[in-house]
Amino acid sequence: SVGRHFAEPIVLTDDIERLVSRLAVALKADLERRGEGARALALLLFRVDGLVSRIAVGTSRPMREPQLIRKLFHERLTALEQTIDAGFGFDLVRLSVLSVAAFDMLQGDLAGETSDDDADIALFADRVRARLGEAAVLKPVIVDSHLPERAVTTVPFAEAPQRRMPPKPDRTAPPMTIFPPERPVRLFRSPEPIEVPATEIPEGPPMNFRWRRALYRVARAEGPERIAAEWWRQMPGEEEAPTRDYYRIEDSEGRRYWLYRQGLYSSASQAAPRWFMHGVFA
Repeated sequence: SVGRHFAEPIVLTDDIERLVSRLAVALKADLERRGEGARALALLLFRVDGLVSRIAVGTSRPMREPQLIRKLFHERLTALEQTIDAGFGFDLVRLSVLSVAAFDMLQGDLAGETSDDDADIALFADRVRARLGEAAVLKPVIVDSHLPERAVTTVPFAEAPQRRMPPKPDRTAPPMTIFPPERPVRLFRSPEPIEVPATEIPEGPPMNFRWRRALYRVARAEGPERIAAEWWRQMPGEEEAPTRDYYRIEDSEGRRYWLYRQGLYSSASQAAPRWFMHGVFA
């Protein structure tokens, strides 16, 4: 950590921000020497009467550039402007690094310039989090589950794993001939029940369906894509979850939907099948 005493206490937020930049320059030299970047920083403001205000910011990627650190504290100070009481001023300001991580240098091109779109996104997310709080920016993360509603979850941006560069394609490998099934652009948080008056065959797609009080006539259907329940999540004595048969449906107006039948007509041990709408295509 680095700090600075003042013979004349400071009060203005602009003065505090300029001081953050100067203190961050001193921190940068130490971080560069150790090959690290800051992941969390704290600014301590000591009032002349002994009271201390603590302001903390976090980063989603290791950071050590003074101007970037100043931007984060600018957002945080702006958010806390009404709650920080300077009193008769601050006569000691200290900037501390709470946690660090290895700092990866980017390789520049022939002109010496580097381009990292992820870094720009991370800085934007960090500034929003500093202004509005940690829960203001969430990031979708893939989960190891084949059930659509469990396959993705959201976590705070700083806790999401860093995106890695994909491996170079193997030009000698044969082209892929098996493609994953198409998924809708919009997936509902919870599947919505629909009414299916009739199907072409007992285990086939619907001929029409009623959803949100409107009746839709099916023009085309693809499927089924069968997704079984995750038996390893089943508790002892718990009834086995029914199988799902998903269909990609296009109605007479050209709109496309992703719906499924839960359960099988041929299963005597389970309740009668039910139909659900799980998503819509663009």
